[in-house]
Amino acid sequence: MEKKICLVGGEDVHKRIQLSKYLIDAGFNVTIIGTSKQEFPSDITYYSYNLKRNLSPIADYKTVLWYKNFFKSNEFDLIHTFDTKPAFLVPLALMDSKIPITRTITGLGTIFMSKSILSKALRVIYKKMHLRVKDRVSNTVFQNLDDRDVYLKNNLISKSGYELIYSSGIELKEFNQISQRNSKPFTFICVARLVYEKGIINLLEAAKNCRDLGYDFKVLLVGPLEENSKRLNSKILDAYKDTVTVLGERHDVKELLLNSNAFILPTFREGFSRVLLEAAAIGLPIISTNVTGVREFARHNEEAILIEPRNSSALTQAMITLASDKKLADKLVENALKRVELFGLANVSKQYITIFDKAINDN
Repeated sequence: MEKKICLVGGEDVHKRIQLSKYLIDAGFNVTIIGTSKQEFPSDITYYSYNLKRNLSPIADYKTVLWYKNFFKSNEFDLIHTFDTKPAFLVPLALMDSKIPITRTITGLGTIFMSKSILSKALRVIYKKMHLRVKDRVSNTVFQNLDDRDVYLKNNLISKSGYELIYSSGIELKEFNQISQRNSKPFTFICVARLVYEKGIINLLEAAKNCRDLGYDFKVLLVGPLEENSKRLNSKILDAYKDTVTVLGERHDVKELLLNSNAFILPTFREGFSRVLLEAAAIGLPIISTNVTGVREFARHNEEAILIEPRNSSALTQAMITLASDKKLADKLVENALKRVELFGLANVSKQYITIFDKAINDN
């Protein structure tokens, strides 16, 4: 019998389309709700709604009401969330419902990295919300051990109410081309949301350092600018326009990757970096940081060059090393291409289907 599942997310919920295809093949009827503007295939029912990424009590209250009305009018055998806010807003909206709810914690976000007073206050609110809905969630999927440990330490989940699935998976069948890595000048590319915690400032500084040292590198920065603060803003980006080309949000990311020589992600922390998997699958040597969400995939000088975060000098040296040492670059690519096979959707989807079936059967 067909099982009805609803996947709930935010602006990147379209990234669940490929997983949905595996769910459909396994007998699920899939509905997705989110804030993505992209097109969805006809065999997936998609609803758009309003969800603010940042704390907004009035907007969040309206979102909770929307969830209540939507799930009252639409019946499902299971609801699964994939974004930070839906992880607690959905179960909060459905406290009086018996629909099983599972969720994936795709990362703890800026509020757990920042030391600001606002972030500290938000952490308190975040923890209280998760404590409130703790018993309403059937299973919580984590993408790394550190996130799991934060939830266990703060008693936000039970010791048996979680699973580990490293990454959300990528569809390896879509990566049927390998970068030739012969672009001139040597081209580094970074694809990320442009926020301070992605190490954007360190990349800007490292690119300038390389130029000052006489290296003619091309550095591409791809992604939407999502911060306007003293730490990162459009004026800061513009100040580095001679050394870094800021392309903004693009829909031809795969083509840009194919025409690059190496990939950089100097992040301070990740849930599990999907873009590293994509870079690996397309055959680019990687420079990243030795942090949660990266080291679950890559080991230093095996699948990537890993440096400490917030270190522009180390990033400078890593860029020079990678551009100068083809033997090392080839080794990183070969190892990463093998490693990325573990994170293909064919494998990841089986793990999710097992979790979903158990939650439905237990209910």
